Amino acid sequence: MSEIQALRGDEAEGPEAVTVFTKADLACAFGPSFFLGHLGRFVRDRCPDPKENLPLVQVRLADGETLDVCHIVGVSPRWVMLAVRDAAGPRDGMALELVPYEIVQRVCIRTRGAEGASIGFTQTRPPEILAPETLLRAAMPPDHNDGGD
Repeated sequence: MSEIQALRGDEAEGPEAVTVFTKADLACAFGPSFFLGHLGRFVRDRCPDPKENLPLVQVRLADGETLDVCHIVGVSPRWVMLAVRDAAGPRDGMALELVPYEIVQRVCIRTRGAEGASIGFTQTRPPEILAPETLLRAAMPPDHNDGGD
């Protein structure tokens, strides 16, 4: 089973999902479509290889915090899950942030200064919408056992 899956269970499916995500996009300047579309090359299960020469992305939140985005783990109708560089953690440490769309105030995209760098994002495949349960499982350490299996 893929870690990137369509919404299931009590989450919206099919046309209902489109309605739910459209409402989120209309309510917020930086909604699900922004993260899936404009930053689509960052939707993945790992940090980009520096050789990909992707731009640096920073997300500024309403409380003044700035997140340095490594990659986008997934989206839901209410929040985006971001893998971010953890300044408070060990060198090159990462943290997962579940960020409600309503608190995203600004997104800064910077080229890395390399020749031929591009800020325009293109995608070879459309990303899938992630189920919250899948996102949480992906965030747990591999040796985590909840005793339910």
